[in-house]
Amino acid sequence: MVAISTIELTVNPLLARSNASPASTAPDLCRGSSEHVLIVEAQNATRSLLEALTRTLAPGVIVDHFDDPLNALTCMQQITPDLIIADYRLTGMSGIELIRQVRAVHRLADVPLIIVTVAEDRQIRSDALASGASDFLSRPIDPQEFRVRCLNLLALRRSQKQVAERAKWLEDQVMAATREVRTRERETLLRLAKAGEYRDQDTGNHIIRMAKYARLIAEELTLTTMECDEIEAAAPMHDIGKIGIPDHILLKPGRHTPDEQIIMRRHPLIGHEILADSPSRYLQMGAIIALGHHEKFDGSGYPGGLAGEAIPLTARIVAVADVFDALTSVRPYKTAWTFEQAFDYVK
Repeated sequence: MVAISTIELTVNPLLARSNASPASTAPDLCRGSSEHVLIVEAQNATRSLLEALTRTLAPGVIVDHFDDPLNALTCMQQITPDLIIADYRLTGMSGIELIRQVRAVHRLADVPLIIVTVAEDRQIRSDALASGASDFLSRPIDPQEFRVRCLNLLALRRSQKQVAERAKWLEDQVMAATREVRTRERETLLRLAKAGEYRDQDTGNHIIRMAKYARLIAEELTLTTMECDEIEAAAPMHDIGKIGIPDHILLKPGRHTPDEQIIMRRHPLIGHEILADSPSRYLQMGAIIALGHHEKFDGSGYPGGLAGEAIPLTARIVAVADVFDALTSVRPYKTAWTFEQAFDYVK
């Protein structure tokens, strides 16, 4: 049990939390899906021709066609086409401007886009490429050229989507594996902490409760989720240094002599020595907590006599959680305080 200085922290009621595991099935990269082509063409005859040719590209191809580029842009706020075919000369907006507006939307940035123009418009083609066009079709439209260019770009789009889907699946698998590793690491830390308290039969589930309290305090202080996770995982290690204290001192029922107090006060240093220099973020934080959780805000604590904010925040949080749980728990030498009494003491 540790003494603690006055630190104004609020402890909320303990809440249960659970994490769902992601599915581990690999995506089916060969499954079929309808291609979605969007056509923007002001001339009715050309638009009808483009639509007819597009419907021959693949069974079930979906075609949306517009004469107004603004209507096409509005449509693309709701859907993500697999291919865009647009004339350079549009009503109210050039094809170049249409390309720029499409590419400005992150979701549409990689959608293949064909610009329809006349063969000799070299400057237009240069500007279109600079703006993000993928390919060109020359007027008059050649059906065979149309088919080859569109099928090539649709195949590219399918590959893009498959790569993205595979990357997302791999990312999910890495995250799931990382969570599993962290869960196992936290379980190992908890078991090690329990081993450190094995000789003290009075603590019960103290380290589990105080770790939850420490997390709640950290959340109340708006620490990041990662920091809260690390504090909850590392908090049980705060007294691991007691494993190096002889039984006749650690388990002594009465008051310690001055010499025995000196030995007892070594356990923060022992704990820090056990946990320090580890590549694990949990153990790194555990080392900080073990070393600093007996420091006091007024500088009268040990082992370093640190004061105020020189005491690491994580150590202060765990000190409060440690005291709060000890006060509200039944021990052979005391009855449990109410939460209200413990709050008043901590404040």
